[in-house]
Amino acid sequence: DEAVAAAERFGYPVVLKATADGLGHKSDIGGVRLGLYAADAVRRAHREIAAELRSRALPGAGTLVQPQREGGVELLVGVLRDPSWGPVLDIGLGGVWVEVLGDSVLRLLPADAAEVRDALGELRGAGLLAGARGTEPADLDRLSEVIARIGDMAVSLGTGLGELEVNPLLVRGSRVEALDALVVWH
Repeated sequence: DEAVAAAERFGYPVVLKATADGLGHKSDIGGVRLGLYAADAVRRAHREIAAELRSRALPGAGTLVQPQREGGVELLVGVLRDPSWGPVLDIGLGGVWVEVLGDSVLRLLPADAAEVRDALGELRGAGLLAGARGTEPADLDRLSEVIARIGDMAVSLGTGLGELEVNPLLVRGSRVEALDALVVWH
C-alpha cells in the first residue's frame, strides 16, 4: 500500500527497485521493475522484489519507488580510489552501455568543469550529447558542472570511500538527474 501511495504521489509510470545493505547491482538479482503504469502492477512488482530479497536474507531489505524518466542520455559517473593515483573520475555512457561498449574516460581528481567537458568530448558516444539525429542536445556546461561536483563530493568523503557510482546520470537538455547511485566504503 505504501508503494502504491508513493507511485500515486509521483504519477505513473514508476520504477520499483530493491534496496538492501550490501546490495550493489539491483538488476543482477531481478530487483528492478520498469514501466509500472497502475497500482496492480506496483503491488505485483513489490511482492516479487520482496520475495527475492527474503530468499536472499539481505539485511535492511526494502523497495524504493521512483518516477520513471524517459528520453535523454544516460551516463555513468564513477569515482574509484586507485592505490597509486588516489581518487579517479570515470565518465562513460551509462546503464548497460558502459559494459557493452566500454566507452569511458578517466580523469584524476580534483577535476574542474572545464576538464570534465573535455573528457565528455573524448567519449565515442559524444555525438549523443550533441543532439544526434534530432534529439535534444545536452547542456554541456551544466552537465560538466554536475559531474565536477560529484567528483568534489567524493573527494570530500575522504579515504574511507572505496567507490562511488552514479548510474545512470540522466541528462536531457539542462536537466541532469541522478537516477541511481552506489557507494562502497572501505
